[in-house]
Amino acid sequence: MPVLKPRMLAAVVCFAGTLASAGTVQAADDAAKAAGIANEICAGCHGVDGNSVAPTFPRLAGQQKVYLLRELKDFKSGKHVDEVMNPIASRLSDEDMVNLAAFYAAQKSTPGIVTNPALLPLGKALYMNGNAKSDIPACSSCHEEDGSGGGKFPRVAGQHVEYTLNELRLYATGKRTNGARVMQAVAERMSEEETRAVAEYMASMP
Repeated sequence: MPVLKPRMLAAVVCFAGTLASAGTVQAADDAAKAAGIANEICAGCHGVDGNSVAPTFPRLAGQQKVYLLRELKDFKSGKHVDEVMNPIASRLSDEDMVNLAAFYAAQKSTPGIVTNPALLPLGKALYMNGNAKSDIPACSSCHEEDGSGGGKFPRVAGQHVEYTLNELRLYATGKRTNGARVMQAVAERMSEEETRAVAEYMASMP
């Protein structure tokens, strides 16, 4: 292996430092662009930092970046049908979607709001263990025990109860036009009480 002379070594170090600096500047620029788009287009429903106040709009703060990017692409292509999101996503470039996904994934989520504490024990049992009698798998097997999700599996911890209920009902009726097929099978087998209990438990997770 050749030995670098002092001047050559200094040049290599300087070049590497320049690349690192450029990467930092680019990341800052991307974050700034995403924050601008989020504030202009997304904040009205999802909040400035992704912690939406309205229970029908999902919280995006801390959500999995891969999942967010997939959803944005599906909204833009029309694979995920939503009368509000489809026209919004159609205005976004590929770069915008990548930046937005990274922006919201980096935000800190705030605690969710439980609306029926009495359902939490049932919700926890279903989330952690499922229901063998009705062939419902544990939610934790995909979304993790702490609800953080991973990659294509979304974060569910702290999500609004009403939003989660609506999504599970869409899956159960076959009206959710994208997403994992297993979710439709699971949602179909859940009773109304089980569905609400799981939604409540997810909201209670930090």
